Amino acid sequence: MDKLLISEAVENLKLLDIFLYSSAVNRFEEIYKSDYPDDMSQQSQVSVKVDVLEADNDEADEKKKFVHAKVNISVRFVQDNKDKEKPLCEIEACFVAKYLLSKEISEDAISEFSQYNVIHNIWPFWREHAFRMSREAELPLPMISLYSNHTTEEMQEEEE
Repeated sequence: MDKLLISEAVENLKLLDIFLYSSAVNRFEEIYKSDYPDDMSQQSQVSVKVDVLEADNDEADEKKKFVHAKVNISVRFVQDNKDKEKPLCEIEACFVAKYLLSKEISEDAISEFSQYNVIHNIWPFWREHAFRMSREAELPLPMISLYSNHTTEEMQEEEE
């Protein structure tokens, strides 16, 4: 984590909005609250895609620029068989964080910001969504820790 690059981004980005872009709940097997498999485990993934966009306002001398960060997050439960994992269910969501860019910043600053601050901004929305969806679908309640940079590193290792 490069704190100078993150500071550059923080000084020049203003959070405007966070919204749910898409969501899915998938059940791959018949599982019920009363009878979850003993050998069930949880897996998580997170990925971030960032775009810098210009406003379509032709009247302004200086076009406003926005940073749109799409964060895809999922949690799934699998049954651990001897040779392979059997997927049981999954909750997926994509959230968008929209930021106003007050002045040009480096791509490196945007990249560092997206890996730490964007996920930090979206994390409480994800946690609430995952808890609510699991309850509504009567799926296992996921363990979603408080967000930290360590949490992100764990998820990125799981993706590899």
